[in-house]
Amino acid sequence: MSDIAQHIAVSQRVEIEDLDWALAKKVGLTEREISSLKFFADIESQTVYYFLEVARLQVARDPELLTFLTMWNYEEYYHSHAITRLMLECGVQVESATERSTRINAGARFRAKFEEAFEWTMAKLVPKRFVALWMFWGALQECLTMQAYEEIIRTTPNPVLAEMFRRIAKQERRHFAYYFNQARERLTDNKANQKFCRFVAQQFYAPVGAGYKNPNQAAELVANLFPGQRIFEVMSYIERRMAQLPGMEGLDACTRWARKIQPILPPEVRAEPPAPGLRAA
Repeated sequence: MSDIAQHIAVSQRVEIEDLDWALAKKVGLTEREISSLKFFADIESQTVYYFLEVARLQVARDPELLTFLTMWNYEEYYHSHAITRLMLECGVQVESATERSTRINAGARFRAKFEEAFEWTMAKLVPKRFVALWMFWGALQECLTMQAYEEIIRTTPNPVLAEMFRRIAKQERRHFAYYFNQARERLTDNKANQKFCRFVAQQFYAPVGAGYKNPNQAAELVANLFPGQRIFEVMSYIERRMAQLPGMEGLDACTRWARKIQPILPPEVRAEPPAPGLRAA
């Protein structure tokens, strides 16, 4: 069975109807969790707009890529619905996933619109290199997404939230695996693609969703999820994982971003960056 066929065989909307909503409400959510869940819902809800952007590109007409993108968009969009449902069940007043996604997209910041223009230009001028970057960037961002969900699973006292996120994280791991394997295929024995992807990561890395928040908001939301030294542990892990791809050994884009944001963070989540040249465990 091909790689994409395996993904199709197990693709589905995340199951939430069997969850114990009464227990979820009884345990409730912490303020930190509510902040994180709103951020997750915001970002997951935007996949439909990304799908519409990328689907217009000729390179996305490749049958396998379009199949994966359709499956990915379907699963990600319902992650937003599931997260919104949990918040509502726990008494958090939020807009529906559809209303929220429409409002956020309407207020997309310059960075998001710049990225769209950059993608369009690259796809036209260097389509094969663009696909290599697309797969590499997807793996980089999905790796952080997995860590974010697993952080909540590890720390939440709410068993229903933990179970729902285990189900979502399982799908996110599949998404990461597809992007990662596709990136490896396009980076192997291709120094030009390796150098280009590495350059873009080193110069422009920011966590997924940064285009829809101002820099301070995005930084604070990520640091709230990974407070103190934890942010450097997570970013170092992502770099080690991505270093398994050809040409990516020593990549430090994520920890450099974490260092850069420390001065703008509230004192309670700020961390002392590791000494230059050292990585967090």
